[in-house]
Amino acid sequence: MGDARRARAGVSVVFAVCGAGFATWAARVPAAQERLDLSPGQLAVGLFGLAAGSVLALLVAGPLVTTIGSRAGSLLGALVLCAGLPAVAFAPGLPLFVGALAVLGVGNSLLDVSMNSHAARVEASYGRPIFASFHAFWNVGGLAGSAVAAAAAAGGVPITVHFSAAAAVLALVAAAVVLAAFLTGPDPGQGDAAFALPGRALVPLGVIAFCGFVAEGTVNDWSALLLTTTTGAAQSVASLGYFAFSLSMIAVRLVADRAAARFGPVAVTRVSAALTVCGFAAATTTGSAGVGVVAFAVVGLGVSAIVPLAWSSAARKEPASPGRAIAAVATCGYLGFLVGPVLVGGLAEAIGLAPAVLVAGLLALVVVLLAPSLRVTPATVPRGG
Repeated sequence: MGDARRARAGVSVVFAVCGAGFATWAARVPAAQERLDLSPGQLAVGLFGLAAGSVLALLVAGPLVTTIGSRAGSLLGALVLCAGLPAVAFAPGLPLFVGALAVLGVGNSLLDVSMNSHAARVEASYGRPIFASFHAFWNVGGLAGSAVAAAAAAGGVPITVHFSAAAAVLALVAAAVVLAAFLTGPDPGQGDAAFALPGRALVPLGVIAFCGFVAEGTVNDWSALLLTTTTGAAQSVASLGYFAFSLSMIAVRLVADRAAARFGPVAVTRVSAALTVCGFAAATTTGSAGVGVVAFAVVGLGVSAIVPLAWSSAARKEPASPGRAIAAVATCGYLGFLVGPVLVGGLAEAIGLAPAVLVAGLLALVVVLLAPSLRVTPATVPRGG
């Protein structure tokens, strides 16, 4: 059990590295835009490169992890993610900027699938739910990366220096932890056929992940603007909506595993989806900035457990190839994260921002209906030691 505990700590650190790495870029998008003097349209082209790299990597991450294993995949993904940061910072023009963001997206997706696959292996060795706690550390890393980025921006540190230093530190931490703490030996299913169609049991889990990521992406991209336009909140106050959302996600993910073990993943997911809908309903109908901030905290309470429980269930439904199962569900989820906020923007042109955001939140009702698909029969649950 000592190896499992060490691996749990190591995987948690790598989740934090992933969150910090992506937040380092996301928090300083304006600085990157200013450095290259990009128009909004040109920046959108760069963001398309990020999305394209992310999705393409998800399509190959499952087969790659099945071939090389989640330990090697995590190391490779972390190094590619970190290499993408200085590449973005030093890009001399739009074409290389797009390419660098594609590299960043590839590294993020490869690391995401690999570390979640290893998390599933560690969870199996524990014999009880611990999956959501790993995702809490992604949020912790994201907040830390955002805080460092804010300090760097306030101090006038150029992104060439900031991104290079962050990449070096994060790469060293990830490499040291993966090599010292991750479980050794082959993963379940490693060496099997790299390409295989996912089982039908994963389809509803993919839909659940899609809906969960639509909600999360909508809060990421639209919460601040919603609060400024519907409540008249100042930008400094409106930004607290996402901050409250992030804090509540961390808090719930640290206890979601115990709740799932006690009440079952189906009940926890249904309650989570109901909270998500209630939070979005309150956020889109209130005229008070304070109520709006609290409402987004409620959304965080709800959406926090949906995706981790779906990914954990995917790994346990296909214990012979958990990496491939997680990659299939993750692909659906990330499509929701990438496409959902864009659809909200388009819908907002027709019906207004608040109703469009509410529509995104109401997708969580689908999660309520599909929650029974999270059940895993005892025969398919790997026993831990």
